[in-house]
Amino acid sequence: MLNWNDRTPRILLYSKFYIQYSARSRGVATLPTVMLLGVMALVVAVSITTLSFTELFISQGSAQSSRAHFYAEAGARDALMKIARNKTYLCATTDCYSVNFSSNGCTLSKDCAKVQVTGNDTSKTITSKGIMNANTRTLQVALTLDTDGLITGTTWSEVTN
Repeated sequence: MLNWNDRTPRILLYSKFYIQYSARSRGVATLPTVMLLGVMALVVAVSITTLSFTELFISQGSAQSSRAHFYAEAGARDALMKIARNKTYLCATTDCYSVNFSSNGCTLSKDCAKVQVTGNDTSKTITSKGIMNANTRTLQVALTLDTDGLITGTTWSEVTN
């Protein structure tokens, strides 16, 4: 049987070994922890960047679509003015005339409206296609004329492709 004096050196030896071992292994868990935190920060940064770019592209597409709608409306109003000035005005070929909102707008397929006017003496249909880069919006205006050639009613609708 061991007495207290026999166990004391073993405890001290174990304590000394433990202190030396822990001094050598200090910081071993730090490297994986720092790497894990770095990877998590990178994942968060990439996610935020991806979301930001996605939102940017969506908002640009929405703005361009709105501008295309504005161009189509402006082309239809231009055709209405031509009909108001000349009651017999017709332009039956597809995209028979264009309205440029920037230099070379229709040539570059951006910033323009392409208009077509069909019909007879009592009713006409204006088809106006607004183009802004890859976005195209088409409006159709049906109007009625009385016997004197005055515009008595219009119906505006958007044509979906």
